[in-house]
Amino acid sequence: MKQLFILLILLVNMSFASINTSLGFGPSKGLLSVGYTFPNNRISANIHLPFYDSDYDFIGGIGINYHFLGKNGPYAFHSSEWFNGTFNSFGYSIKDGMSSSPKEIERNINYWRLVFGFGYQYMFTSHVGAFFEAGFEFYAGNGGYYTNFDIDKATLDNDQLCFPAGLGVIFSF
Repeated sequence: MKQLFILLILLVNMSFASINTSLGFGPSKGLLSVGYTFPNNRISANIHLPFYDSDYDFIGGIGINYHFLGKNGPYAFHSSEWFNGTFNSFGYSIKDGMSSSPKEIERNINYWRLVFGFGYQYMFTSHVGAFFEAGFEFYAGNGGYYTNFDIDKATLDNDQLCFPAGLGVIFSF
């Protein structure tokens, strides 16, 4: 009887929740995301594909949002994305004023991108809306924390700060 009661609570809980998909360029929702909004319309979680170069073996992310006023209004978010793969490039060395032939450089990468920020979501109807969000990003990898990822060289450094922003549309079912 106890298991039946728990199953009934879970089914009722699922009936008041919603599944969300979004398209856009958001730091917490990426290029394409599929998410779940819990019944109180305050907390939502998603898995997403970021909008980065496709030279890497795997790029994927998760995000969690806390909506202060429900589906319409401001929210705080955290997003985490994992970059994994092998990056190949070419380099030259210069000795005594003479350049050498190109040397292939292969770098294995395994980085995490972490973004914390705020956004605003407005639902035009119960199923269609728009969002805008901005945050602060940093990276974890190579045994440290960094503020910049050079996508062309696949290296991490602390040369600049980045505050990603994005907007998009959201569909709720």
